Formats: sequence, structure tokens, C-alpha cells
Amino acid sequence: MSTTVTLINVFTAKPGKQQELAEILAEGTRSFFSKQPGSLASSVVLGGDGGKVANISQWRSAEDVAAFRGDPRFADYMKTILELGTGESVMGHTSYSHTAGVEN
Repeated sequence: MSTTVTLINVFTAKPGKQQELAEILAEGTRSFFSKQPGSLASSVVLGGDGGKVANISQWRSAEDVAAFRGDPRFADYMKTILELGTGESVMGHTSYSHTAGVEN
């Protein structure tokens, strides 16, 4: 099994804060997470309900995720996120994927 992990964070934004939360998540990816060792890919997804925002990222390993979460900048970043909403995180290995007609 691959050591590559997918990290899925689903946030519920405070009323009227969905777009701001999405923008902060995207900027955090551009300026911080994407530059961390082991970062492979990341997407920010706006929920159609006007309140949810998902941040889906793929990492080389769980150790790489732990390392970026241990960076002092991560705590400050999370304070900003938590001012805009609440969230939960799931980390695991992909057991099936489908991309443009290719199954993995």
C-alpha cells in the first residue's frame, strides 16, 4: 500500500463567511502548505449550501502532515480559520479513485 495520504478538512463557516473562509484556505495553500515537504496537491471546494468549505489535500506521508502541523505558523493560521468557522479532519489512504476513465 502506498504511504500517500489524503487529508480532508470540512469546515462549517459562520453565517456569511463561506467565501472569506475559502479565500483564506486557498491563500494558506498558496503561501504555506504547498511549499511544505511532502505536499502533493490541494483543492478548496465551496459547498452549495453556502456554509461548508472542504479543503482536500494529498501528502507523501502521514509524517509530512504531522510535520507541517507542528510548524509554529500552523497554529496562527488555525486561529484565523477558527474565527470564521469550525471544522473536522479526516486523514487516510485512498482505496479507489476514478480520473477521466482511468480506475485506480
